[in-house]
Amino acid sequence: MKLLGPLRHQRGTTLVEVLVAAIIIGVGLLGIASLQVRSLQASTNAEARARAIDLAWELADRIRANADADEYYLTDGVLNNCDAYDANACSAVPGGEGIEESACSKTDIANEDKLAILCDPASGIRSVLADGTLEVTCADVDTTDGDDCSPGSQLTITIGWSVRDDVFGTGTDRVVMTVIPGDPR
Repeated sequence: MKLLGPLRHQRGTTLVEVLVAAIIIGVGLLGIASLQVRSLQASTNAEARARAIDLAWELADRIRANADADEYYLTDGVLNNCDAYDANACSAVPGGEGIEESACSKTDIANEDKLAILCDPASGIRSVLADGTLEVTCADVDTTDGDDCSPGSQLTITIGWSVRDDVFGTGTDRVVMTVIPGDPR
């Protein structure tokens, strides 16, 4: 068998092969970076949701502790003002510092509870959630009695905050919890 000519052996790679390999590696690295960013955003959003749930439960517990004042927990829309917050004022938290029982009415305690959940500099909605808001509304079971929130009515606690997402840009998320004061559930 006769060969048509001398066989050439390739030594090394061509520039085109190197460029193709570089492009493939670059696309792979961009995919990994995108996955990392999405993972970080999902982690941040999950942490914010967990904190919002904790704060909603804390407010629900405070409402249950001051069950006779359920109508005073309503926010008349979204509560946004932290100017009136005083950490040493009335609170329904047992053993609060410097609180005399006769000095605080159920209205004072309800207002302080709302402001503590929203405005506390260490753990309030405003300090742990981006653009955090609090809203408490009532589904009144008896609209004929003149009360804004009759006994046995369901209160709805809504905590909202801003989230950032690659796909949708900046948006909002929220946690909604319901509580019926006086109901042990």
